[in-house]
Amino acid sequence: MTRETPTDASALRRRERELLALLRQWAKDNKRRADTKTQIPLDAVLKAFRTIRNRNPEGEFEPAVLDGCLKVLEQNGLIKAFQDRTPETVSLPVSIWLLPEDRPVRPQEPMPRWHHELSWLAREWQRATPKQRTAYTALNLWRKSDPDLFAVPIRERALEIFGTFGSEADFPMPEKTFDELKSGPLFSDPDRLDEVIRTFRPPPPLLTETFPLEEADGRYWRVGTGDVLLVVENSTTWWSLVKCLPEQHRLGYVAWGLGGTFRASVRAITAEHRISEIRYFGDLDLSGVRIPLKASHTASQLGLPAVQPTEKLYEVLLDLGRPRNAKEAPANAAEATQLASWLPAQHRADIVGLLMEGKRLAQEWVGYRYLQRNTDWYADVR
Repeated sequence: MTRETPTDASALRRRERELLALLRQWAKDNKRRADTKTQIPLDAVLKAFRTIRNRNPEGEFEPAVLDGCLKVLEQNGLIKAFQDRTPETVSLPVSIWLLPEDRPVRPQEPMPRWHHELSWLAREWQRATPKQRTAYTALNLWRKSDPDLFAVPIRERALEIFGTFGSEADFPMPEKTFDELKSGPLFSDPDRLDEVIRTFRPPPPLLTETFPLEEADGRYWRVGTGDVLLVVENSTTWWSLVKCLPEQHRLGYVAWGLGGTFRASVRAITAEHRISEIRYFGDLDLSGVRIPLKASHTASQLGLPAVQPTEKLYEVLLDLGRPRNAKEAPANAAEATQLASWLPAQHRADIVGLLMEGKRLAQEWVGYRYLQRNTDWYADVR
């Protein structure tokens, strides 16, 4: 009878214990994960078995001895034999599943008390995966917090929900949660999800290799006849800023920096674009500050204006944002101070601290709702 939980391998006889160790080594050598089951073909099982010391008897009795070992391992919940077997008199399974090694089991989350709009998730709780449950719990906490339900882009809402009500361990990049979470009755249905969390999905601008002089579906979007180019690191914030621009501004273009691509794409700017200023807004982390600094160095080599920070937008980001651990290692004091020197003087101490702690602020904290309802940031586009 197969056990529901694996036996401690030390409780096995020497022969089965050594065979199990060899099977696990085979899985490791073949780069199979220890926390998932691994299929091992019979020839590999035989090869492992034949290296066991003093495994007597051999010859015609070998299949019977191996079959007995495999049955012991299966009875102890350590392997699962295939039903298909070899045609010999003493038949053997054509393959086995090596079952995962013991791992600490995460305590099952108790089902929350649902907000009335989410009560239907009670039917899904038992069948939900741990990842889905943590997401449902955060979403439920957000909904019970009486949030502002003004419709916003989905990445901004994801940051609001999981950056506030989710743990860093579960949601290290909270704004990207819905990019990756696609299973289950809620997350696999974009229309239903948008209705529940009051979101929409603005498309990122299409990419082109040119810097168009007219309004176009490129990463540079002409928004006026001004002489300022505003570069925005992430596509969601790019969309929100374009949609919320005041009638009077100095911008000629708003560009999607596409992360680190701006370091190279700044070369696309030429004299005919009549750009006298380049302003930038991005994430506050090591790479988010290095990008405009390196782009500014390239611009100066080309005789273009230096890249300048959008002072008010960064001030708002520091005010509204909730820091999370960054992917990069913390900066030392010298590097953090050098990077922060590009940003507004009144905020440099806070930014040095952020970078030295290895934290980040995603620019999506300055979202569509804020940009629609406030005018103080207009100073960055005038």
